[in-house]
Amino acid sequence: MTVLPRIENPAQYLPVVNEIAAAVNKVNADGVLPAKTASLVHLRVGQLLGSSYFTARQLEAADDTPERLGAVATWRTSPLFADAERAALALAEAVHTPNPTGERVSDELVDEARKHLTEEQIVVLIGVLGQIGFFTPLALIGSPKVGVSFAEQWQR
Repeated sequence: MTVLPRIENPAQYLPVVNEIAAAVNKVNADGVLPAKTASLVHLRVGQLLGSSYFTARQLEAADDTPERLGAVATWRTSPLFADAERAALALAEAVHTPNPTGERVSDELVDEARKHLTEEQIVVLIGVLGQIGFFTPLALIGSPKVGVSFAEQWQR
């Protein structure tokens, strides 16, 4: 595995990538979904994807306790998460984990989420998951540097 990005600044080849990134980064601008919940979702999806870029970015930016951040991988059995956070994490895992035997997101899972999240929060969560989806190929294929500023992440 290389410590240098595999692609040098994707925006030089696809200038609209910066506009898209700016737009998708606004999905929770109004804070409909608590920032800590969105951060936990980002962290968990980064773990599921095996992306050190996503994981490191979230750990660096997170406004949460080390105990909760460390327990994200075991959120189902950890007492550290509220029901709304568990609902968001369950939906995030369902969306980002292949299920070879059936649908990823069941009616029961959505019904359970509705007990803890408003319809608006669920829609914003969908936007947050879409945001992650946009950045996934850039992170996994492009392999930007971890632990540096956004301006430096694509420099070789």
